[in-house]
Amino acid sequence: MLNWFKRRRKKNSSYETNEEWIEALKPPVDEQAVKKLRAQLIRGLKPALHKYVDRELDQFVEDVAQDALLKVLDNIDSFRGESKLLTWAMKIAVREGLTELRLKRYDDISIEDLKPDDESREVFSLSVASDDTSPERSLHESQLVDKVLQIINEELTQKQKTAINALMIQGLPMPVVVKQLDTNRNALYKLVHDARVKIKNKLEVEGIDPDEMLNKL
Repeated sequence: MLNWFKRRRKKNSSYETNEEWIEALKPPVDEQAVKKLRAQLIRGLKPALHKYVDRELDQFVEDVAQDALLKVLDNIDSFRGESKLLTWAMKIAVREGLTELRLKRYDDISIEDLKPDDESREVFSLSVASDDTSPERSLHESQLVDKVLQIINEELTQKQKTAINALMIQGLPMPVVVKQLDTNRNALYKLVHDARVKIKNKLEVEGIDPDEMLNKL
């Protein structure tokens, strides 16, 4: 982490444009830009996550912001510029926070009992969202998510539903799902592959490009 911080802020650099952010966040990273981005993430995470955190919100948000910041730095080359960089970074941070909250529940919850809810749908939606934050694009992506959830509910076997819900919607790690389903990685990969084929075929029948969704899952 310390090796990132080699460059000082340029004079008159405001970090207001995507170009300024990208230049500042690529190695050698501008430490002032990193501090500013971290502060922005913390400021945005508090209202986004407060309803899900029972206690120690400030500490949780700071930890999530730090983890998200590292992901942003590691993936800065993948930013396509379809939205403001701060919007893209905040999506990463919120997804990181929601996923971390769900991770904390594994020891006490069976994946058989996990049901899609507002929080898990938000994680799922963020995982497939593009950088484009226009109202039209957001509505389109929301409709796609609803369609995929409907197909999962109507077309998959119960075991496929459980695996897809755990991995793609709830965001559980593969080792947790393997253990709770009492299976192995190869068998779980096959189960998920078959489920994805069903989803893909149904999307094609509905006239929807399956790659738009499934390439991100």
